[in-house]
Amino acid sequence: MRRAVAEAPSNIAIVKYWGKRDELLNLPLNDSLSITLDLMVKTEVVFSHDIYRDEVYINGRRLDEGEVSSYAGRVLNFIRKKVGQESLRASIKSWTEFPESAGLASSAAGMAALVWASNDALGLSMDRREMSKLARIGSGSGCRSIYGGFVLWRRGQRGDGEDSYCEQLFPPSHWDLVDVIGMISEAKKKVPSREGMKRVKSAPTLRARLEFVENTLPQLIGSIEKKIEGLFYELIMKHSNSMHAVIMDSWPPLHYLNDISFSVMETIYEYGKAGYTFDAGPNPHIITREGNVGEVEELLKGLGIEKVRLSRVGEGPRTIEVD
Repeated sequence: MRRAVAEAPSNIAIVKYWGKRDELLNLPLNDSLSITLDLMVKTEVVFSHDIYRDEVYINGRRLDEGEVSSYAGRVLNFIRKKVGQESLRASIKSWTEFPESAGLASSAAGMAALVWASNDALGLSMDRREMSKLARIGSGSGCRSIYGGFVLWRRGQRGDGEDSYCEQLFPPSHWDLVDVIGMISEAKKKVPSREGMKRVKSAPTLRARLEFVENTLPQLIGSIEKKIEGLFYELIMKHSNSMHAVIMDSWPPLHYLNDISFSVMETIYEYGKAGYTFDAGPNPHIITREGNVGEVEELLKGLGIEKVRLSRVGEGPRTIEVD
């Protein structure tokens, strides 16, 4: 038996990943850029030949076979091939600090934690780049959670995905940004992100979005490097709008935002000292400087959002136990 426990962070994309050029390998249509958060998932993985089938528990709930094969199973199959032990099975238990499937990247954190723990449990000696590629296979955005700070996911060009990986651009200490997360809803999404992405190629505006990402990504990286607040806030809001525009432009139509989300967008734009971004869910991520957090919280309360989570720029995964 081999066992390890690790924890890994969630992340919030500020240049969004939405749509794939290869669904099996989770290869994206565009580069993306994220901020690692300090919201963590803890995962225990036990490998043994005595386990009958792979099993996954999240916060005590056992996933059905379909859920296992769609996410963790992809990673485990790769690991079995890597170690040459097809009969090796795993028991995985994960605990989250935040709601599942509510647009807070719980699957990204969970997949990064699984890969990190598996690497330690089996002594695979993978570096972070290799682990990011493996986490990507389980959950696209999971590859970004292998690093702390400000992380770039390169889309790559190759069909085998070997050039689609992540790298850290700036460490967590680079900029004192805070993510003020308004908890509008903790309900599970009606349409999971993986299913929603399948519709994006039907959106007439998709080509314009991909050109926008390519043209503005260097500007956004530069705004982080030089800490140009106004430009940074403007660009992250535009990138959020761009993703949700093609989501709503897809067919059949789809949306993840609600009326409160749109009120947040208007309020934060007018405030001027922060920027909003939304993943595939209604909960706003308001990115601002440490000194503005109190004002942002008051703005959200004024819109009826009483429950708020704060996250600083986080570190990458860490090992807790290895047996």
